Amino acid sequence: MNEPTDDPVARREADDARREAEALRRDRERDERAAEKQAERARRDAEKAERERAKSDENAQRERERAARDAAREAGRALRDAAKAERAAALAQQRAAREAEKARVEAERAGEVSAPLLDGVPRDVAVLWRTPAPGRRGPRPGLTVEQIADAGIALADAEGIGAVSMARLAESLGFTTMSLYRYVSSKDEVLALMSDRAGGQPPAVGPEVGDWRARLELLLGEQRPVIAAHPWLAQTTTVLHALGPNRLAWMEAMLAALDDTPLSPSERLAVTGVLAAHMLDEARVATALADRRKALADEHAPAPDELVLLLADENTHPALVGAARSGAFAVRDDEPLPFGTRVILGGVEAMIARS
Repeated sequence: MNEPTDDPVARREADDARREAEALRRDRERDERAAEKQAERARRDAEKAERERAKSDENAQRERERAARDAAREAGRALRDAAKAERAAALAQQRAAREAEKARVEAERAGEVSAPLLDGVPRDVAVLWRTPAPGRRGPRPGLTVEQIADAGIALADAEGIGAVSMARLAESLGFTTMSLYRYVSSKDEVLALMSDRAGGQPPAVGPEVGDWRARLELLLGEQRPVIAAHPWLAQTTTVLHALGPNRLAWMEAMLAALDDTPLSPSERLAVTGVLAAHMLDEARVATALADRRKALADEHAPAPDELVLLLADENTHPALVGAARSGAFAVRDDEPLPFGTRVILGGVEAMIARS
């Protein structure tokens, strides 16, 4: 055991050794703290880099989604413009044909040629099934029910169904009002002719299109632009009983699309009726909304979602406010079929599955 020493040199050496050890300890602690700070800085830098990468990925995804939405809108706009141009060309062709026929009629000053009606069939339906009268010597007929229907369609397209009257039709055709009654007995007959003629013929839809749903979707998709071009079809009940050649052809095509399903004939007919009624109701609502927007154009009225957000309180109407903020009230006209139609088809699909 070492004895304490009073040697001054030894004490100085011991003190120097302690100070050296203390200095080494402080240097070690300083180095450890520096290493910890460097490690913490590296960790923060790594976290920042990860956040920036995630943000960059999120921005890129949003940009891709925005580009996809813009492309879809552009494609829908192009399709609508093409359909509008096609309708305008068809209307121009109809007007040219009417003008040519009008000139011919004025030149020939022909008399009445009215084919007989079908026995046992209501007059407003029988008029749709008139066949051309047999040929005879002398001038050709001065007017046909097809020309009357075309004139009514042009008038209703331009000014609405309320503008169609016997006087306006006669004026547009270059005839007297009384002369029209040689061919049709009332405005209702004219509306029936217009409804059937505006509908046109359905496309040929066979098994090559797909199953029953694919065939119905194709037929319904073909009907949408027709109703859009002639919105008055949804505003007159005459279309419901205008059982002319075109209307029967559409009914046949819709029913035939369900031929390979287990549904009964009455169920198939009910399905086609529900789909037709829904399309007309949708067109009525769209027309009413368009008329309201037009009427309020000068008042700078808010959009439906903006109006809901002005009126609804988030505390009492949280679901409604959430729907408005998400854009649920926006009108979507770029879908092949409206949501309600797809819901109906989904219900029919479930009914078929249960059968």
